[in-house]
Amino acid sequence: MSTSGLRALRQRYPEGRLVALLHPVTGRLLDHHPAIDETIFYSGRYTDFWPTLFRLRRLKADVALVFHGNEPQITPLLSLAGIPFLFKLPNTSRYRFLLSNAEPRQDWARLGHGLRQRLAVARLAGADSKDTHMWLPVSAQAREHVAHRLQAHSLGSHARLVGLQIGASKPHRVWPEQNFIALGRALAVSQPELRLLITGSHRETEAARRVAGAIGPAAIDVSGQFDLARLPALIQRLNLLITGDTGPMHIAFAVGTPTVCLFGGSDPSAAGPLNDLDRHRVIAAPWDAAARTLDVPMGRISVADVLAEAQALLSSVA
Repeated sequence: MSTSGLRALRQRYPEGRLVALLHPVTGRLLDHHPAIDETIFYSGRYTDFWPTLFRLRRLKADVALVFHGNEPQITPLLSLAGIPFLFKLPNTSRYRFLLSNAEPRQDWARLGHGLRQRLAVARLAGADSKDTHMWLPVSAQAREHVAHRLQAHSLGSHARLVGLQIGASKPHRVWPEQNFIALGRALAVSQPELRLLITGSHRETEAARRVAGAIGPAAIDVSGQFDLARLPALIQRLNLLITGDTGPMHIAFAVGTPTVCLFGGSDPSAAGPLNDLDRHRVIAAPWDAAARTLDVPMGRISVADVLAEAQALLSSVA
């Protein structure tokens, strides 16, 4: 989501030097991003705090903006780096007194969607933009790599591919495995020309193998086979991605891939699609106090509903 804020800053300060402080794993998604002049990787571990601080101090930056960052490290880290202006939203943590925008207080309820929150932070630094589109260029090299890897599975440029993103960063955002299996089988029967790519991280390879094996020959397990630098190219190649509230969902929004987004363990008004709504379908079960008591809140979303939305999108973007 932060790429919307990066665009706003680059448009407002085309000659400025933009240094991104990123996590060493997820930050690889922004390798060679055209808005970024330099990257510093920070794991968030206390052992990395002081080396990162000294590097930040050497930058002598004029302003720091926190689009996404965890306390208790990020605000003290940037304040100790001696940066004159420090902006962050929400600004409700115990370290808010260190911020240049300590008042008025704004929490997530007031900020709304994560993309609007990023633009609100950029606006504090004079970069006023209402463009909520994400900005994630995909290189020709990455597309060629993906094409080569898919060719190994006999998937050429005309193959119709549906991605099933089976995992999520938090268990309560995961649609049940048996639901993905039932959905995959139904898609394979109704549209036998489809190939179903089971996507996920290295942590999800066992589940991906189970799902692919249970669906049958139409399913291909590609979990853990594409690093973050090439994952956008894979997602861009898909005709459709079916996913919970995940990083790949946001990548799909950014690269223009149609999605069926499943929300039963989070709020689509904070993280769902904002643009190109004809290409994205949201199926949501309320994320309320009652849902938080459920072991599998995503289980409230039925296979039949997901199948219907997937078939409708596949027909409309054929």
